[in-house]
Amino acid sequence: MRALACAPREAQERVLRRIVRKARDTQFAREHGLGAVRTLADLARAVPLRDYAASQAWWTRARAGEPDVCWPGRIRYWAITSGTTAGEKLMPVSADTIRTNRLGGFDALVPFLAQDPRDLFAGRLVFLGGCTALREEGPIVVGDNTGIMARHVPRLLARRHAPSAAVRAIPGWEAKIARAADELVDADVRMISGVPSWLVLFGEAVLERARARGADAADLRSVWPKLALFVHGGVVFEPYARRVRALFGETLTCIDTYSASEGGMLAVQDLPGDRGMLPLCDRGVVFEFVPLGELEELGKPGELGTASPRRVPLADVETGVDYAVVVTTDSGIFGYLLGDVVRFVSRAPLRLVFAGRVAHQLNAYGEHLSGAEIERAMAEVAQRSGATVVEFASTAAFPVAGDPLGGHLHFVEFEGTPPEPRAFARALDAAIAAGNEDYATHRSHGVREPVVLPVPRGTFYAWMRLRGKLGGQNKVPRVLNDELRGSLEAFLARGERDGRDRPRAQDARSIDA
Repeated sequence: MRALACAPREAQERVLRRIVRKARDTQFAREHGLGAVRTLADLARAVPLRDYAASQAWWTRARAGEPDVCWPGRIRYWAITSGTTAGEKLMPVSADTIRTNRLGGFDALVPFLAQDPRDLFAGRLVFLGGCTALREEGPIVVGDNTGIMARHVPRLLARRHAPSAAVRAIPGWEAKIARAADELVDADVRMISGVPSWLVLFGEAVLERARARGADAADLRSVWPKLALFVHGGVVFEPYARRVRALFGETLTCIDTYSASEGGMLAVQDLPGDRGMLPLCDRGVVFEFVPLGELEELGKPGELGTASPRRVPLADVETGVDYAVVVTTDSGIFGYLLGDVVRFVSRAPLRLVFAGRVAHQLNAYGEHLSGAEIERAMAEVAQRSGATVVEFASTAAFPVAGDPLGGHLHFVEFEGTPPEPRAFARALDAAIAAGNEDYATHRSHGVREPVVLPVPRGTFYAWMRLRGKLGGQNKVPRVLNDELRGSLEAFLARGERDGRDRPRAQDARSIDA
């Protein structure tokens, strides 16, 4: 509980001293003079900002079994983090991080337990995450971060943890959802946790099985009457909120979390109904924040090892500024650029919202539009229009011959009959402009109205499946680069549907003009 109400500067410097003290005899510490680091300012001077490419020289040695590289001893566990625009990355997960992440997991439950008298631990607690069947690679073990953490569930939760170990070890996401639904349809489920997009699919599978048995189930509260808590994270929740409420019931308490393979649980929503999250400032992570506009000036990935941008400590952040997140952790990760963007919505206490990924920015015309801003505008317009957006992805539509203006193209999958696309696009345009001054300015000076392209039901699931990106920490990319846009357009043109309604064989590029 202390992590939810700490004084940020003092707490962060305590965490920093603990990390530096533990790492003082490592090769990284000796090379960077960590023995002299006492304050956050010292850390910024001693350790340059790094991305994954710039960290590889150290981590490759540690993965080969070399001891005392960045953290004392040998790190056995390495978490796979697979971004939507990059290949597989392996991040160190020390025993210290596993311990602090377990505490962070309890922090996610504190807001509910403080306000709701229901006995959460009398029933089953569903954690739907990655495969726990980890792979051995010489001296290390590699797997999904949620799969690693599932191997270290606290004793208090282990007896209530669901689905079973056999189901958690299933690597295929579709098979896992089916088996978990079979196993839990008759269980006393009190809590469910995971990524909203995949939890909705799991919930639909459970409801389908209940109805097939003759149950008169309007929603999952008819199947699990004591279901009280929905803990989610990994994506902005607003686009999924309507489907979650329809499926799980209106009275369900929803708590948002912000976590990463690099450090575990980082922030927790403490007030249901207020989307801001409290950063966990006294666990195992030291936070720094780089204003996003300054980060764009740093150069290409892999060249950050000598960069010295302004790094703002947690206690000194400002509200309304988009920040790239930098972490130093108790796994020997130092000055690491996560690739996430957050925005602080209050200072007393500090509360943040997830604002997307650094790589997921639409900035073809200087509009500086984040994927999270599009998500929130999309959710707002869907709510007002009565439409249900299942998934979507956005991209820049550049000028073509005969049309000197560019704009944005939004591929949108709706539940049921889609709304009229041009009316939805106009409403989306207005909602985005209301929340982003740069976008509004460029819309009035040479950027045309966005285009909404409705795609058939099941498109994004089938496209993600084709790309081998189902389940776990994989999410539909909100902003498409050229490669991903080409992949989606080719998929739509082929009309592949894998047993569902076939998408229109229409090349989306035809609407750019």
